[in-house]
Amino acid sequence: MTEDPWASIKKPDSTTLLAMRRVSAESRWNFYWAKDQAGKCLLVMVHDPASTPIGKLPRPRGLSVELTEPSEGHRALLLKLLDGSQRDIFLKLATDIMTATEASGTEPEAVSVAVARTWRWHHLLKGGGSGKLGDEEQKGLIGELLVLKRHLLPQLSPLASISAWRGPLGAPKDFEVGRMAIEAKARRGSATPFIRISSEHQLDASGCDRLFLHVVELDRAIEEADPSNAISIAILADDIRGMVYSADRAAIEMFEACLISAGVTRTADYEDDLWVEGRSRAFDVVDGFPRITPDRAGSGVRGVQYSVDLAACEPFAILVAEIANEIGRHRDV
Repeated sequence: MTEDPWASIKKPDSTTLLAMRRVSAESRWNFYWAKDQAGKCLLVMVHDPASTPIGKLPRPRGLSVELTEPSEGHRALLLKLLDGSQRDIFLKLATDIMTATEASGTEPEAVSVAVARTWRWHHLLKGGGSGKLGDEEQKGLIGELLVLKRHLLPQLSPLASISAWRGPLGAPKDFEVGRMAIEAKARRGSATPFIRISSEHQLDASGCDRLFLHVVELDRAIEEADPSNAISIAILADDIRGMVYSADRAAIEMFEACLISAGVTRTADYEDDLWVEGRSRAFDVVDGFPRITPDRAGSGVRGVQYSVDLAACEPFAILVAEIANEIGRHRDV
């Protein structure tokens, strides 16, 4: 690999979209250095269409990330550098992505790892915060990690479980499994029994066969509390890594990307941010459930934030175990 792998690639003529050179003849995966007609530098990963992961693509600052179909029976993941002055950073990104895929056992896993590693760079280039999450953000993330650990991972493969975790990537629902979805919330056990809903889309069940609301009570652990009875982001993340790492390299890459997208940086320490878990409840979000949805918000109304009284949700309460049961029924959908 040269210091500047794009230097010897000439811009394609008007009849060719990209001029490409394979990165390595020995590599199991089809990576190419490339230039487009405008002279922009690209990293291209050609793969079988069946290997493309489901979900939206990251949009790192200064880069274009897209999927194309260069020929019948092939698909290509294209990472294009938009600012030519950042070529050295782009080379580091490209090298990091390719290195991360080397241990992948299958092409679908390799493509998933490439996308997941790009999500990491998405957060880095966006200038993600270097500080720790605040209490409300920690509670929200713990609520999601508990659902992932207890309800998805026992029912689905590691890769399918992490792929279903959509909240950190900006999706309106925290988890999507086939045509079912889960919204995870956390609240203080001693607080007024309300939960905060951040948009009119969070409890909108249109497009879902089933939508669940999972609510867990979390309170800061007092200094005298037994740490063995407490949880934290660090503890839960390590638990999930232990469940995932030995089984699926792509899943661990995606999990780390989701943590970074959720604001958990490598420099922030959550070991001493301990929480005591209280009651968990689950609700079936169906007709009559107290909520604001896009069709109820009114024409032109967007970004609705509101609170829901959990007492008004009691008629829709279900056993928490029903979430895992429903995941099992939707895993092949």
